[in-house]
Amino acid sequence: MFNTEGAMVEWPQERRYRLSNPVHVPQQRLADIPANLLREVEATGAFTALIQALVDAFKEKVDPREKLAELSAAIDQQNTFGDYDETVRQVVLALAGIAALRKTPTREMWEYLWSLAWHSAPLETFLPQAVIAASTETTFRDQFFVIARNIVEVAAQNPGRRAIQREKKTGGNQREHWQRHPQLSALWRGGFEHSFHAVGSDDDHVLSIVAEIDVAEFVRLLALYDYPDPVAHALMWCGASWRFERWKAVASVAPAAFGEQAKWNGSLILPLLLGIARDQFQFGLGHEPTPNQVSEATNDIKSLAAEVAKTIAPRADAVGCMTRWGNWLVRTAIPAVSANPLPHPTDAASQGFIEDALLEALIVKMPADRWSPEPAPDAEPWEPWCQVAAGALIALGRKSSMPSPSEFFDEWHISPDEWPTQPGQSLKLHAIPFEGAGPRADGYGARLLAIPMVEAGRADDLWKQFWDSTDTLREIVEFGDPDETENDGWQGRNEAAKLLMLQFSVGLMMLDHLIEPQRPLEYDRSSAIENLLPCLHEAVREMAATDQLNREFWSEAVRHLAIRRAKWLSGPTGPNSVALSAEVKPILADFIRTLAGDTENLLSLAYVARRNGVDSAALAAAFKAAEVDIGTEIAIAEHLFAISPRAIGINAAQINAAREILHDASPDHTILPSL
Repeated sequence: MFNTEGAMVEWPQERRYRLSNPVHVPQQRLADIPANLLREVEATGAFTALIQALVDAFKEKVDPREKLAELSAAIDQQNTFGDYDETVRQVVLALAGIAALRKTPTREMWEYLWSLAWHSAPLETFLPQAVIAASTETTFRDQFFVIARNIVEVAAQNPGRRAIQREKKTGGNQREHWQRHPQLSALWRGGFEHSFHAVGSDDDHVLSIVAEIDVAEFVRLLALYDYPDPVAHALMWCGASWRFERWKAVASVAPAAFGEQAKWNGSLILPLLLGIARDQFQFGLGHEPTPNQVSEATNDIKSLAAEVAKTIAPRADAVGCMTRWGNWLVRTAIPAVSANPLPHPTDAASQGFIEDALLEALIVKMPADRWSPEPAPDAEPWEPWCQVAAGALIALGRKSSMPSPSEFFDEWHISPDEWPTQPGQSLKLHAIPFEGAGPRADGYGARLLAIPMVEAGRADDLWKQFWDSTDTLREIVEFGDPDETENDGWQGRNEAAKLLMLQFSVGLMMLDHLIEPQRPLEYDRSSAIENLLPCLHEAVREMAATDQLNREFWSEAVRHLAIRRAKWLSGPTGPNSVALSAEVKPILADFIRTLAGDTENLLSLAYVARRNGVDSAALAAAFKAAEVDIGTEIAIAEHLFAISPRAIGINAAQINAAREILHDASPDHTILPSL
């Protein structure tokens, strides 16, 4: 991607196509035929007769296939146009069609002409070009725009009118479904391709033609549709998916989609264009890109994201657009970024980097102090917490104050009576984007939600209040959902457990933000960490004892706390680091003691600790202090590994890491060969 001012901006696929076709042979164009030759053709009596033949065929409703064969044969005669080359003979019928349309400027006449084009590839190519060429004349252009509007009005009210018989109901069904369930997120999610064959031909090609003549008029025609499928099809075929400049031109004149308080007004065009934009960030790094390829793609993504944001920024509804699309970008980024080995969107090789780059570009272009933390009146159930997370990023970008976590905090405090009612349902719906397919204790969504929590007041005090407020959820996890008539309360247990896992993840990320804060805090971090760490440890121990469905998560949570205590809180690691004294509980041995009897997770802890640079001698001392025999654990692990390596969560690398610890625990001990 070119970064210089005024350089060409392209979609990645657009650029690849250009570079892979250095010698591009264009299709036949009407503009390539000399104008004097066309005037000569149009001055003949045969051309006048051809025009009349078209008008008569239209009036008499002659079958298009039969009429096309008759007209083509007449054009090839020596006494008509047979002496001209093939290209001119192909163009003649298109020019005659324009002349016939001038004589009868109606929707029905265009529909007849286009029905002829359905049976002729040359006419399908040259008829649109002839319309575009004739539109340099204002009178004809205005007439064609009226015809196009009439066609689109009919198409909008009769979905699938040009579809084959078995597909005719598809368009109508799609329209009815949308009118019952219009959703802004559905426009960004996309997936309209399955209906293109049903509604893509309803407009008789006028939309693509108008797009080449006048983008603003094209947008006005698109606005006539009240469901997204034909709009998505038209945006694709007008070139928005193939050419960045076309996308930019349409996005610049698309009608306002967001009003006061970022409320969506139902307009389809801009949201669909934003979905198209996200889909075009296909830089194709491959499975094993080189560092240079990753660096180049990273810069390209950032540059293209900046161009997208630059297109949106001048719009009157820019802030509303940035707010609502920003929420969606956060929603899609959370599971993607959390799937990385380290849940950070660091570069183009990281999942979720594109969403992060787009959001960052939008924040750069967002006017200061215009973003509102209040969800839009029509916010979807998944949006409120995504807006809090987006607000944290906007605040870090210095475009707003940090959003208050008070409403987020209050939602968790529900009584047993509220769990099966609206408060409980809202809590579960708001949490869905942050839970993901497989929750992890250090997930990206929890990291974003934790930022406002840390800045709202002392993190240790706030976390204690936060955890104490969810006693209802913990009771459901331990005893089941008393309001559930089926499954013995297991569904309620699972739902409550997911929420508690997310809650703990927020607390863990609060600890991370204390260890390495992104901004100065107004309280002593060291004492806050000293108080927060044992609270988190106690929460893990409680849940490990009661949550039978998610033991692996809580074991992973122990590892996270242990690594932070042993690595980042036991000595200086950076200019802003905080170290706890060796006596401050819990210490590494306490976490090992928590996992006593769990060979798989003990060895996982040892392995992860070594991977994070924790000294093996310190680990050995911690195992000894916890009264856990590392040698015995290795023997158990080796036995399990020998029985079935696939059936257990232990691998050779973990066993070998434990061997190193055993060696440091007893230097004279004979170490068996590594696995």
